[in-house]
Amino acid sequence: MRVRELEKSDVRDAVRILVLSFDRELNGIFNDVELARELLFKFFSDYSENCFVAEGERVVGFASYSTRKMPVSKFLRRELGFVKGIKTSLLIDYLCPKPKKGEGTINFIVVSPLRRNSGVGSTLLSRIIEDAREKGVRSLKSYVSVENDAGIGLFTKFGFEIEKMLDNSFAEKNFGQRQWYLMRLEL
Repeated sequence: MRVRELEKSDVRDAVRILVLSFDRELNGIFNDVELARELLFKFFSDYSENCFVAEGERVVGFASYSTRKMPVSKFLRRELGFVKGIKTSLLIDYLCPKPKKGEGTINFIVVSPLRRNSGVGSTLLSRIIEDAREKGVRSLKSYVSVENDAGIGLFTKFGFEIEKMLDNSFAEKNFGQRQWYLMRLEL
């Protein structure tokens, strides 16, 4: 298996895996999984900074992290209109907040359902950590649902620690899950 930067030819497969992995959250953000699929395809076709894919015979994993604010809000305002675009970008910013100086935010690590528990997630996370260190990032953080045992286990395996837990009705209403861990790794 090889991990490399996302290319335009990978976007359809990468977004398919992203939608399979986060259908509940995407439905909460966009109220329509097919609309989410279309918008994510457009976004990642143009914006691939700090995005990686894992491939064997085909793309089996997709990951993204940020070291600065991604241009999501501008993109969504253009695609959905001002009001709906702002609302949607605020929901995304809730789970993928703008990193502070010297930090990185892991937006997601997703693995094809048929390839889970085969080291794909570890390989992607290892690449993110390596890339972040090369860019001078001092710490990485990510929000993980308290129900996501595999995600918590993956981050813990790499030394991430739970910094705090979010517990609020806003997250429950919009993402179907009330409690989320903020996990952090000092590099």
